[in-house]
Amino acid sequence: MNHAHQLCEEGTAICLNGVTVTYQDVLALWQVNLDVSLGQYVGIAGPNGSGKTTLLKTILGLIKPQEGQVSIYGLPIDHDNKEILKKIAYVPQAHQIDPFFPATVEDVVLMGRQGLKRLGQRIDKKDMELVEKELKTIGLWKERNRPIGHLSGGQQQKTLIARALVREPEILLLDEPTSNLDFKITKEIMDIINYLHETRELTILAVHHNLKLMRADVERMIILDKAIVYDGSPNNPEVDEIIQKTFFS
Repeated sequence: MNHAHQLCEEGTAICLNGVTVTYQDVLALWQVNLDVSLGQYVGIAGPNGSGKTTLLKTILGLIKPQEGQVSIYGLPIDHDNKEILKKIAYVPQAHQIDPFFPATVEDVVLMGRQGLKRLGQRIDKKDMELVEKELKTIGLWKERNRPIGHLSGGQQQKTLIARALVREPEILLLDEPTSNLDFKITKEIMDIINYLHETRELTILAVHHNLKLMRADVERMIILDKAIVYDGSPNNPEVDEIIQKTFFS
């Protein structure tokens, strides 16, 4: 079967052309064509096993597609373009951190800066200023000296967002940043993501499981089930029917 690959337009932050990913014999993504414009906030939804995390990891260059190509700002993701990956920050799925993990909130956020350093390069004043700025952005500056494992799940997730932000990214990828969190903290984190999008003009691609909150916030919604089954406005009347069919049938 011949699939026409779409070519992404200029001004595209993230571009996937005909991307197919398999694990051994298991199909994870099928012929995904996607272009995300600079400064867009795109929400991704899909049932379990639909390829959402695989999509993010493929964009990050952590997974190599069997077919197709991923590019950031028009440059393909490969070993020659490692610098381009410094423009992207990733917030993984939330999971409870061991209460005895020997790192403070500040230590964890600082890890985001260390990932940008050359071997032997030391942490400097600018790094510490960024850590302070982003801990204040997420409202955890007063908790900076507490062990990360002593924080609530929601506070831990906010810390991981701060760790991503100190990289000074232009593109932010979030993988279910509110999973297993109660409604109040979920809303707080969604508000932080909104605030970042509005005030920093970040390009954001976020996997969300709370469809109601996601649809209230994002400007574009993608429903994924190994292939893209919907890509458009979250307010389109046909979305409910597609959600019903994709998630519940």
